[in-house]
Amino acid sequence: MCTSFVVKGDRTWIGMNFDISAHPIKLVYQKDSQLLVMQEEQGQFLPAFGINRKGTFMNLHMVEANAAGAYRRGKDCVHIMRLFEDVMGEKLAPAEVISFVNDHVIVNVPGHSVQSLVAGTDVACIVQPGKQVIDITPSDRQTLVLTNFSLSDAKEKDSPMSDAPGADRYRIVSERLASLQEELDVETSFSILKDAVQQGGDFPTQLSLVVLPEERLVHFALHGNFAKTYCFSFDDRRIRTTKGFPSPKECILTRKGLLISELAGW
Repeated sequence: MCTSFVVKGDRTWIGMNFDISAHPIKLVYQKDSQLLVMQEEQGQFLPAFGINRKGTFMNLHMVEANAAGAYRRGKDCVHIMRLFEDVMGEKLAPAEVISFVNDHVIVNVPGHSVQSLVAGTDVACIVQPGKQVIDITPSDRQTLVLTNFSLSDAKEKDSPMSDAPGADRYRIVSERLASLQEELDVETSFSILKDAVQQGGDFPTQLSLVVLPEERLVHFALHGNFAKTYCFSFDDRRIRTTKGFPSPKECILTRKGLLISELAGW
């Protein structure tokens, strides 16, 4: 369960709450270009979402399975993790994702069903295996919000699916973005994520991020505590404390990665 959004105005703003049960989670910098957030499953760390040095973001939200998106092999079939790797690896730019998806059959990996927000400095879209791509709607302030119901199904039915998983979080974030009177900033983005934080239940918020693609910066907070914040810079690969700490701390992020439990101890 997760909540994410993208806002495209004078600058691009990407926000996400990563909501998951108590798994080990770490930040990894790999291939000199990719910041990946990875979660441990059955003894190995697997990517949950990422941002690359070009400012491209892609995540993987849980969503109800549909038969058309089920894993299978075929000449034109591409599973969602392959798409994730190609987007993060800069083999496929965000502006190329829509045409790529339209020319291929995107399927889930075995045992999982997800949908993805793909966003860069120029375009943004939502990809769900077995469904049509949803592009960002042109307007003065362009936005997309994603939680854990099929946005494609909701648009087809012209309904917000108020009883669907994540519909409450979708409404909260959408209303906050619609009420904005000025350009976003980091604190306002965090406050929007705070309104959608899950503190209890099976999927509490473990990590909240605000991505500024043009500035090559990723601001983040842990476990819904926005009194303490950090920032990662692609320019020097360093994580730094930015607010709420008695003294500044920083470290270089490597391929080995850093557990968020270690960061929580700073």
